[in-house]
Amino acid sequence: MDDFKGKTVAITGAAHGLGEATARAFAARGAILALCDIDGSGLDAVKEGLQERGTRVLTRVVDVTEAAQFGGFSELVYNEFGRADILVNNAGVVLAGPMEDITLEDWRWIIGINVWGVINGTHFFYPRMAGDGGGHIVNIASAAGLIPLPFLSAYAGSKSAVVSMTRAWRAEGAAAGVRFTAVCPGIMNTNIAKSIRLCTGAERRALPEVGARAHRFITRKRYDPANVAEAIIRAVQKNKGVVPVGIETHALDLADRFSRRLVDSALMMSTRMGRRWS
Repeated sequence: MDDFKGKTVAITGAAHGLGEATARAFAARGAILALCDIDGSGLDAVKEGLQERGTRVLTRVVDVTEAAQFGGFSELVYNEFGRADILVNNAGVVLAGPMEDITLEDWRWIIGINVWGVINGTHFFYPRMAGDGGGHIVNIASAAGLIPLPFLSAYAGSKSAVVSMTRAWRAEGAAAGVRFTAVCPGIMNTNIAKSIRLCTGAERRALPEVGARAHRFITRKRYDPANVAEAIIRAVQKNKGVVPVGIETHALDLADRFSRRLVDSALMMSTRMGRRWS
């Protein structure tokens, strides 16, 4: 799919960060947008900015973990625009901490958003895309979906699931003309860095100081989510399957392909150092 003019693009988690950047990238190419997020005020601000540029845009507040809400969003999109050409399952969260401190509630939270959000989106949009003769579903994974990272086991596990599901769906969807892509960015300058849920034995919180420190570290031009949004555009245009984005993501992926044993040794060493400094 090379020409996005007049195409309908649905994006989750569109109120901030990569979702907003992706909306702007498709809008700049003449797409019609259907945006959802749990943050209604953020959605309103994005909608206003896009409409000022002449983009046709629909928004709805949606909790992606709730199938009924996602189903309602899908119905709204098809009732308003008649079809959806592209779906970007972007909504996601980060959970960090040693495995012994991650509770079942933590697991339900991150799997609910990062995995069930993708499942819900695909469940409601894929059959209708197939019935319309084709479409493209882009699932936002992570570098952590390609290589496991210590103290990010829940996040890495959720994003690994996204990569695996996307690859399987890509094979299954080909006959129906529905393409699938897993985009795997590295570090990005988005609100997700400010809202990391950190689990430790001493305290359980979304640490403001940790989030602020992470935000300062990644606020550099090369971490701009607009760069990842452009990678999403190219991935749809070229029908790519799994797309690593960023130097660190490519480096980790290549290292793991070259020698999994070497990478495992490096991960164990970094884990020992992390526990020593914590």
